[in-house]
Amino acid sequence: MPLNAVEVNDLTRRYGYRTALRKISFSLEEGGIHGLFGANGAGKTTLMRILSTILRPHKGEVRVLGLDPEEDTLELRARLGIVGDKPLLYAELTGRENLRFYGRLYGMEKESIEKRIEDLSQRFDVFEWLDEPTKILSTGLRKRFDVARSLIHDPELYLLDEPFSGLDQDSSAVFLEYLDDHRNDRTVLLTTHNLALGARICDDYLTLKKGEVTGQGPISEFEGKL
Repeated sequence: MPLNAVEVNDLTRRYGYRTALRKISFSLEEGGIHGLFGANGAGKTTLMRILSTILRPHKGEVRVLGLDPEEDTLELRARLGIVGDKPLLYAELTGRENLRFYGRLYGMEKESIEKRIEDLSQRFDVFEWLDEPTKILSTGLRKRFDVARSLIHDPELYLLDEPFSGLDQDSSAVFLEYLDDHRNDRTVLLTTHNLALGARICDDYLTLKKGEVTGQGPISEFEGKL
């Protein structure tokens, strides 16, 4: 039996009087690319932030890679690769310095960090900008460095919130190829407003509407409706 990378039971999260997630329950198996779909305000980003240890739920149980995000925060963060709507880069540092910083943050050895920087910068075509401050780079280049930053420690679970936003067509194709290469040995949960893209690359789907789960199943059963 496959193990579950994510298990959620009766999860509720509120913002003041507004309920962003209402008693949702689901599980995601280890491995593959899982799509999280929903309109704006459906609760996707809130869910991703809870899974990534950034937010705490008000009620319910959450397990990610078998860990409790509230109690095992540091251990879990070391096993996650997170991409959000804004790059987690230090503007005054160069791309290389940013990647080195995050590599050290994850406890990587110097030699491993340098090899990983070489590999990722070549793969995402940012090698020639490695020594430029990220503040002077275009939005697309910063996003490519942010993707490399999220992968520097070779995480087990990728939590990707609109990862293709800000990426040009070529960069998106390279990232898609990377995800496809690792769909059997890593787990990916991604959100995207591009449902055609999601239907093409994901193995299965989970849909949210107004903070509630409205559908889940193999991507072949997804009808493109939210």
